[in-house]
Amino acid sequence: MRGKKYNAYSVEDLLHDQEFVSIVKRLNSPEEWDQFLQYESESANNIIQARKILQLFQTSEEEILAKEKNQKLWDNIYRFNTEFSRHHKSISLKTFVRVAASILIIISLGGLLYLHFNKVKNQYQFSESRNDLKTESLLLVLSNGNTVKLEKSESKIKVLTGQCAIQIDNDQIIENQSTINKATNNAKFNEVIIPFGKKSKLVLGDGTTVWLNAGSRFAFPQEFNGKKREVFLDGEAYFEVAKNVNKPFIVSTAEINVEVLGTRFNVSAYKSDNLCETVLLEGSVNIWDNTRLFTEKIQMVPNQKATYDKTGKNIALKSELESGRYISWVNGWYEFKNEDFELVLKKLEKYYNINFEYDQTVISKILPVSGKLDLKESLNEVMIVLSRVTKFEYQITGKIVTIKTNIKKQPMRN
Repeated sequence: MRGKKYNAYSVEDLLHDQEFVSIVKRLNSPEEWDQFLQYESESANNIIQARKILQLFQTSEEEILAKEKNQKLWDNIYRFNTEFSRHHKSISLKTFVRVAASILIIISLGGLLYLHFNKVKNQYQFSESRNDLKTESLLLVLSNGNTVKLEKSESKIKVLTGQCAIQIDNDQIIENQSTINKATNNAKFNEVIIPFGKKSKLVLGDGTTVWLNAGSRFAFPQEFNGKKREVFLDGEAYFEVAKNVNKPFIVSTAEINVEVLGTRFNVSAYKSDNLCETVLLEGSVNIWDNTRLFTEKIQMVPNQKATYDKTGKNIALKSELESGRYISWVNGWYEFKNEDFELVLKKLEKYYNINFEYDQTVISKILPVSGKLDLKESLNEVMIVLSRVTKFEYQITGKIVTIKTNIKKQPMRN
């Protein structure tokens, strides 16, 4: 038996490993199992959890077939498997585990497997489509379905919990009684839709302050009930969370969750981007992948950045001593340090509500960008500064900015 093979394996990785599944079936005696755990001592906890799940699969199937429950369901599964096998010579263990897990949920087996599946949260469905991000007005969608248009480029919104109302720009108060979703029996959420070219500041019912960047959508309750304070984000936001040791604050995005008690951090999680970034400025947070069935929380400390890759589905941590530059957009600046030029253009697109057109071969020749851009200036003034630094020509036509070519280099002097 070869030791240390499963050192870096998660529970889900173990379930997908054919050799591991065979080992679980083969090791029947406690002595053999203990010996195997000694070889793989560094991952013993994950191995024990994976073994319990595999045993649950086997036991549950035997009990159901023995009692002849849901026989029609199993017959349909068998026919599907037979038909599928005609086109595919083999079915991967990964596919089998996913199908088996779905079956177990359908027939409500509960127990350990249910607890694991319960960790995978259904994603929040925003009521407005992403096309609304291209409108001119910021939208506040109340839990009762009413929509309020906000015309300012940087509107301020405050939740008045005791008054069951929402205050807008210190001069308008809108009644907002909490409404219940009959399907889930939970309170419905309010939503803020920040179109491209706009920003907003939001004060939640617990005192937490949230700055929302252009092209973002954010869902929040009128008041936080229950054991946690959960909000939903599609876009970029900077949080200053009011401390409450008894009720953690959770920011849920399409791919990751960020859990805190009271701290300052920035989350950039646009659905259109391949990377999700969380930068911690103060306090501590836990971050984890919410797209996987079994995942571990990663703890961050101040001046760290966690980057989630949607393709590889992994989270990478790195030190970020200049973490303050990631929230410079709150004050109308973009500060870059060796930033990919195309990424800079994407950020400017959101902020100014424009579209860049360019030849990829031209863009690839431009070196990474470092410096500051004052976004309070006009688009043309920002483009003048950027073009001088990166040596390119451009043309602005309405909301289209065309990057035409690199400026010719000056001949070298003798």
